[in-house]
Order: sequence, then structure tokens, then C-alpha cells
Amino acid sequence: MAEFWFIRHFRTPWNAAGRLQGRCDVALDEPIGDADRQTLAAGRAALAGVAFGAVWSSPALRARQTAALFGFDAPTILPEMAELDFGGFEGQLWSDLEAAHPGRWRAAPQDLPLGEPFSAFVERVAAVLARAATIRGGPVLAFGHGAWSGCLRCLHEGHDPATMAARGIGNGEILRLVPQPGLASRAPDPRTT
Repeated sequence: MAEFWFIRHFRTPWNAAGRLQGRCDVALDEPIGDADRQTLAAGRAALAGVAFGAVWSSPALRARQTAALFGFDAPTILPEMAELDFGGFEGQLWSDLEAAHPGRWRAAPQDLPLGEPFSAFVERVAAVLARAATIRGGPVLAFGHGAWSGCLRCLHEGHDPATMAARGIGNGEILRLVPQPGLASRAPDPRTT
């Protein structure tokens, strides 16, 4: 597998309000905040001089805007990189989800009434990870979302995707997945997720 570098989009007004974004096409804060500017500067320094074999993005505006801020104006858009579809909870507060389904997001997201089956979401993430394994000529760089990053990390590290809430990354942060000898990134059996 090529190295896989993943950057979560910068903050949006909905992040600040604690709202579930999912498939809603919410733009970044305008202008981005001081903390995001600092994260961007550090991220640009980390990416400097790296020749990426592929640059991908979620179709969401916030991911594409983040790619542009990092200097990648024309990433390849992968529909599979869309954020988890939260269904009827999109636009609502995280606290609303927690009140309706206590503890489920952290312990059993597969049991939530989402806008897509949890197993289908995991399969989408696994498909992108498998596609990254075929890239030659440099690491893969991808721009996407919070739940997506947690699931990606679970699959790469061999954890149950249901634990993804504890493994996501912050806005603008870089997750760098390096091939691990003896630990193959794998798609889980969808019957168990």
C-alpha cells in the first residue's frame, strides 16, 4: 500500500454550532479562524516537497475548499469519500442524537437510524483504501470528513469500525497512514458491522 495522507476539512459554522453535517453541503468559515490558519501553515509545511501519486477529495464543498487552501485546486472527486449520511439527524445538534440514542454513536453506530446502512459506509471507506493500495509513484493525499477519518483509521489499524468515534481527527489535521508489515488493511465482513 502507498502511504495514505488524509486531511479533514477545516471548520464550518455547523462545526462551531455542534451540528451534524453529513451530506449537507456546508461551506467553511469565511474567513477561516486563527486556529485553522495555524493548522494550515503547519500542514502546508508537512506537505512541502512531497510528490503525491494521487490527490482525492470528497464531493462536499468544505472538503474541496480545504484542498484549495492546501494548494490543490483540482483534486479527483471520489463519490465514495462523501461523509456518512446521518439521515434525519443532519442539521440537528450532536446533543440531539445523543439524547435520542444515548451512547450509540460511540459504542454502536451501526444501530443508529442513519441515512445509509453503516455497513455500506464502511464498504465505501474500504474501497477507497483498497484503491489507494494500487497507486504507484508517491503517497495518496485525500481531503474529507470526521466520521470518514475515524473509519479509515479503524480499517487501517485493524479495529472494529464501530469504534470510529474515538479515532477521528480534528478539523484541518493530517492523518498519515503508513503501511504496516504484518497488518493488512482489510474490509470487514459487512454482516458483522
